[in-house]
Amino acid sequence: MDYRPRILDNYPNQRHFLQLVNIPVFGAPFLYMKNHKAACTTVLATLMANLLDQKGEGTGSIDMNTVHTPPNTLLLTGPRGLKMAQVLEALADRRVYRFTIIREPVARTVSSFADKIVKGDKQKTKLMRYLKRPVNSDMSLSQFLDIMAQDPGARDVDRHWRSQRLEVSYDFINYDFVGDMADLDGALNRIVRHIFKVDRPQVQDTRTSLGHKSKSAELIEGMTPSDRRNIETAFGPDFEMYHDVRQKLSQAA
Repeated sequence: MDYRPRILDNYPNQRHFLQLVNIPVFGAPFLYMKNHKAACTTVLATLMANLLDQKGEGTGSIDMNTVHTPPNTLLLTGPRGLKMAQVLEALADRRVYRFTIIREPVARTVSSFADKIVKGDKQKTKLMRYLKRPVNSDMSLSQFLDIMAQDPGARDVDRHWRSQRLEVSYDFINYDFVGDMADLDGALNRIVRHIFKVDRPQVQDTRTSLGHKSKSAELIEGMTPSDRRNIETAFGPDFEMYHDVRQKLSQAA
């Protein structure tokens, strides 16, 4: 199947796409499409831990820095580690186990707001500059969701709230498995068992090991009907994808 150039149409540029792809340096071949705000830290830490175990090394080197910039002795990612032709070959190779994790769209969008806008991270600066507002401007969840619904360009400002259907190229990659973050343990157990052929999968819960937690439950509880309509307007294709994945998972159970 020819993935060029259609798959790249999903991304602002080739660099963005390559930064989402993760391919192992050794062992059983797989391709993990990283999906921000869908347990990507936990997935990468788990893959790294099992690869380190294969090398007979401990997992003490795994931290937030190494997870988000994996060592090229374990995983190849980004334009420095991967060439487009190499990725296209892996996508077409039936021996390569292709997988990703998606998240219920309301939870993902609100988590992005809680982690990146409320905390005033660089992602907020990017959004405010796009909107031509002072970078220290306040923004409520309702305002954020209204912008997402009304301004397609704002949705593409940052990958943490960008459409996950586009981010993982759901319509172009023939995935062997798409897991749901709502059952992350089950998804990771299935992935690790398949790739590493182990009876007792080693799963890294970064919420505990690296203190990686999201505080969005209260925001979701306080959402108005208008807020929910705005998310559905902004990310309608993501809701359709999520429903499709949930159906396939229930049929496979």
